[in-house]
Amino acid sequence: MALTYSSFENSKQADSLLSVYGYYRALLSIALLIMFFTRTARGILGSSDNELFFITSSAYTLLCFLSLIPLRTTKSQPGTQLMFFMLLSDMVALTVMMHASGGLGSGLGFLMLPTVAAGSILVAGQLALLLAAIASICVMTETLSTIMLLGRGKDAMFPAGILGILLFATAVIFQVLTQRIRHAQELAAQKVSESEQLQKLNESIVKRMRTGILVIDSKDEIRLINSAAIQLLGGQNPEKPLAIGRPLRLALPLHQQLEKWRGYPWLRTPTFKGSRSTSELQANFTSLTQGREKQTLIFLEDTRTLIQQAQQLKLSSLGRLTGSIAHEIRNPLGAISHASQLLSEQNNDPNSKKLLDIILRHCQRVNQIVENVLQLSRQKMPEFQKIWLLQWLKKFRNEYLDTQNKTCVIEIESTTKDTQIFFDPGHLAQILTNLIDNGLRFSEKEAGERWVKLVISRDPIADLPFLDVHDKGPGVPEEDINTIFEPFFTTNHDGTGLGLYLSRELCDANYASLNYFGDNADNCYFRIGFSHPDKLLPRPN
Repeated sequence: MALTYSSFENSKQADSLLSVYGYYRALLSIALLIMFFTRTARGILGSSDNELFFITSSAYTLLCFLSLIPLRTTKSQPGTQLMFFMLLSDMVALTVMMHASGGLGSGLGFLMLPTVAAGSILVAGQLALLLAAIASICVMTETLSTIMLLGRGKDAMFPAGILGILLFATAVIFQVLTQRIRHAQELAAQKVSESEQLQKLNESIVKRMRTGILVIDSKDEIRLINSAAIQLLGGQNPEKPLAIGRPLRLALPLHQQLEKWRGYPWLRTPTFKGSRSTSELQANFTSLTQGREKQTLIFLEDTRTLIQQAQQLKLSSLGRLTGSIAHEIRNPLGAISHASQLLSEQNNDPNSKKLLDIILRHCQRVNQIVENVLQLSRQKMPEFQKIWLLQWLKKFRNEYLDTQNKTCVIEIESTTKDTQIFFDPGHLAQILTNLIDNGLRFSEKEAGERWVKLVISRDPIADLPFLDVHDKGPGVPEEDINTIFEPFFTTNHDGTGLGLYLSRELCDANYASLNYFGDNADNCYFRIGFSHPDKLLPRPN
């Protein structure tokens, strides 16, 4: 019969139980030896044969301490042979000491009960019953030898039988209990494994979610943060990394939003920017309670998705509006323009001709407004392409210069190697045409030179590319900065006020951003912030 541990016995618990049993044997042997020398149990220990008891107890004590050495020094699991040898030696030693002490009446036979119980826990299957049988045989053999050889202790047969029954009952009871414990531990291990798998799955889902997720404790320290939240907040900063255990104050705009929410939890927090180059974010907060600790769950959403949905509704409304505009405005406008041209051909009066020129010029302006609104309402979904920005800008510059009647200078500068973006080329050309037209006009007005500079850079924190458009103009007045992207706002009497508005709408449609930065007149520019070419948000339906 092979001596093997069960799955329970192969565990660390079985090793610790075997070590406990080893110490129990050592203490028991020392206690018996001390009691023998001090005559504490006079008339019991060694009552029949002092010399035999002394030799057996001394040898047993030495053996118990020697068996502790492999239990302490062996890092791996002790061998099953050692375990079985320990149990068998206990039974033999206890039997011999019981015989030297007068037989079963000494009570030493009952010390086999812990040995059988330990064997039922440590040994698998039928081996536990084998140990109980060996213990019973030892007891019966000692009782029979006392009766047959010494002719005394005839009344010990019944107690010996009862002890044998107790040994088997102990083996069976502990075997059943051990099996239940094994089953419970296997079930617990299975649940732990399933919980670990679910935890890993949840962590994987949280990490791959496009929604930024953070968990903040009562001390405003980060307990959980996914990669989407790091990117939305501006990317990882090596000097102030956003990680578990770090304070939320490293992302100051979000921390300010959290403080506002704590003061007014019933109000929806306004949108904010995680950093200068990121898009608008919306933060939603939820209270969590784990035991006595209060935590806060934060969801970060990129508002560009909502903007895209709003834009679709807006374009739908504009489509219906422009249909009315085309019918109600363009037809009368065309009649006025045509009548003005006829009057201009028939009338040579300089004063009248000047008035007619004003009428024609404003007719053209109104017609341009209608064209821009129609163009905005007819926008189709962007046809995204991967574009190498520097190469594309050089080609665009050549095409743009071919259409100009005046001399103009368009410089292109790149602070990094050629950057790839994901954009509709037609939309990008329309946006840059509007920005460059404005830049050339204001440069000529301010510096007498039609000059524009395009600078390609990459945000070192968010790892997002952007394009800056510089000119030599005076910059946008501070009071107009918040309104320059509103429709029909213009500082040029001949302008329609839709150029910048249309450019920003096209940027939004391409998951990009268009902003104006102006610290002073020498450092003012428009910036197109592109999205990551491999991390685009889902296109709205």
